[in-house]
Amino acid sequence: LITLVMMMGNPASAAPPTEDTWWQTMDRYTGKWRTKSKGYREPTQEFQNEWVEPRKLQNYSSKSIGNAPRSDMTGFVRWSKENERIEWSEVSDSEDEGRTMATGYCINSTPKTVTWIVTVYGEEGFIRQFSMVDTFEEEGLTRSISLLRGEELERETTSWVPVE
Repeated sequence: LITLVMMMGNPASAAPPTEDTWWQTMDRYTGKWRTKSKGYREPTQEFQNEWVEPRKLQNYSSKSIGNAPRSDMTGFVRWSKENERIEWSEVSDSEDEGRTMATGYCINSTPKTVTWIVTVYGEEGFIRQFSMVDTFEEEGLTRSISLLRGEELERETTSWVPVE
């Protein structure tokens, strides 16, 4: 019964960020990170995120490292006044999937988690849509992904570790 009450109470504490608070959610992602993926012992990407214009626009990028297939990506995050939510878009070029474009938006944020809906397109059109939940912990963040529709991911990032 206690577990059921906790599960029911958790979604109620999650809420989409507002125009006044969205930057606090995105501040958690700033800096340099190394990401880990299923099936690899070593980190597979180096990721970096910075404010281009404080509280208005972030730029991020990543590149593959170690023995992971080649992958390069860049993107931007901003507050969308039209849709009243955090939105991002990115372009990737990888050995696994070629050139792709992804868009995402935040559906809720708590002090420990951020939940996103992500849609990926290739040169031939729609590839997949999934939800992505980032859980922030002392040692970085863990990520869980649930496919909503389309093709399975080639490589799934499971955690991010800050680079000091």
